[in-house]
Amino acid sequence: MKPIAAARTSGLGSPLMRTFQSALSQPGLVSFGLGFMNPAGFDVAGVRNAFAAALSDQRAPSTLQYGLAEGGERLRAAIVERMAALGVPGASEEIVVTTGATQGLDLLCRALLDPGDVVLVERPTYVTALQQFSLAELRVVSVPGDEEGLDPVALEAAVLEHRPKAIYTIPTFQNPGGSTMSAQRRTELVQIAERRDVWVIEDDPYRELRYGPEPPAPIASHSRERVIYIGTLAKTVAPGLRVGWVLAPTEIISVCRPVKQSLDWHTSSIDQTAAAIYLETVDWRRRTAELRAVYGQAMRAMLDGLGDALPDGSTWSSPAGGVFVWVRLPDGFSALGLLERALDHGLFFMPGQPFLADVHSDTTLRLSMSNHDPDSIAEGLRRLAAAVSEVRAPATVVTR
Repeated sequence: MKPIAAARTSGLGSPLMRTFQSALSQPGLVSFGLGFMNPAGFDVAGVRNAFAAALSDQRAPSTLQYGLAEGGERLRAAIVERMAALGVPGASEEIVVTTGATQGLDLLCRALLDPGDVVLVERPTYVTALQQFSLAELRVVSVPGDEEGLDPVALEAAVLEHRPKAIYTIPTFQNPGGSTMSAQRRTELVQIAERRDVWVIEDDPYRELRYGPEPPAPIASHSRERVIYIGTLAKTVAPGLRVGWVLAPTEIISVCRPVKQSLDWHTSSIDQTAAAIYLETVDWRRRTAELRAVYGQAMRAMLDGLGDALPDGSTWSSPAGGVFVWVRLPDGFSALGLLERALDHGLFFMPGQPFLADVHSDTTLRLSMSNHDPDSIAEGLRRLAAAVSEVRAPATVVTR
């Protein structure tokens, strides 16, 4: 008999993702699809030195050994210090180190949520989060918002109607929309969560990639009792390091710890030790300033060139940070039809539909500038303009 996949995996192998995997092998492809980070922003020397120190003769025996499920004390202490700098107090016993932020969300799904539980998400939201919720067999309901984040009136109405167990949000330089939740709405979100007894899961990977003033303080700074914070070093140090964390009340951590142990025993001891040494020695202000210079230049190039590449009547976000731009095409254009033509010109982007949990749209798309310099962005936009000139397929009606 041929093996039959579990029903919960049925939404993972979409035709779009198969198209993307196939397109990756295309010579000369310009990809505005995935959020791979720019190697120009990697501190190769600093990371190399941290690993060398982690594997020095004195440290090697413990670095190469098994460790605690919740993570090494040294790294958790460094994370506590980093969180305090963001205005979020905590203690090492309130942290579980994870193999990237992605595992952090998976851990919470496994530890806190049962099949059939409802999770409220932003419209649109991170596609991998939607995949994880699908694997956990959760019911996902999206809530509309605007450039200031989730609409608090719509959010509370959804809470009352659907009785969710959690609200998942990327409040700062959101993926894929690029929006940043205002300070006022962060306060209102916490008030709703406390009033209605709902957990808030705050996913915060892009905070340091700002191109203007500091964004509002994390939602977790408003309530340590109701908010679960997911952090990562992927965007600030290196995505290949695979070090993230969950900061939550001790009762949450006590549930997560045995689940983490059952998943992979613990995150790589070598990576943890190197990450701790890096955090202890790096000039964080300088490091993040270097990152903002790299990505800020790319974001400006993308935003400055979109008007000449997109059809008249298009609208797009103008993020103050992060690496994504959300585009809405005018009537008469299909994102999937445009992608088909774009691939012919050696360009890939992500149509918006995979980022939408429970509505349909063929007029939205996400563009990532994260792994490009201004010259490659200009070339990608030239290819996008060429594709636009060739396609005018009827757009599917958008359901709101």
